[in-house]
Amino acid sequence: MISDASKVNTEDLEDALDDLAHDLGKYIHLPLSLLPNEATDSEFRAAAVKALLETRRGPSGTQSAQTIWSQFRDEVGNELEGKPGWTGVVQAVDHALAWASKIRVTAHELDRAELMNDLTAVTPAIRTLRSQLDG
Repeated sequence: MISDASKVNTEDLEDALDDLAHDLGKYIHLPLSLLPNEATDSEFRAAAVKALLETRRGPSGTQSAQTIWSQFRDEVGNELEGKPGWTGVVQAVDHALAWASKIRVTAHELDRAELMNDLTAVTPAIRTLRSQLDG
C-alpha cells in the first residue's frame, strides 16, 4: 500500500501511475505495434500472447498484463477511487485484459483493429488520470 489512510501522498500516486504507464501501458501494445502490416494471423496471435501474457520482462522474470495490473491495484489500494479519470483507467485496462481469454482459443478470430485499439487505449487513460492529479 502506498500510504496509510490518514496521509495520502499525491506524489506517490503519481509515481505509481508513471510506473503503470511504463510497465503496462507501454508494453501491452509494443509487440503488436512492431509487427509489419502483412503479418500473418499466426504472427499476430503470437504477438498478442506476448503483449498480454508476457507483457513485461525484467530481472525478476516475466509478468503478464494481469499481474502488473493486480500489483498496481494492491499498491494503491482505494486511494484512486472517486478520482476523475479512475473509471476510465479501470475500463481501459478491463477491455485490454479481456483479450487474454480470447487469444488462448486458437479458433477465435482476432479483430486486429479492435485489439490494437483496446491495448493502445490503456496509456492515454493512465496519462489522463495522472494529469488530473497534477491539477
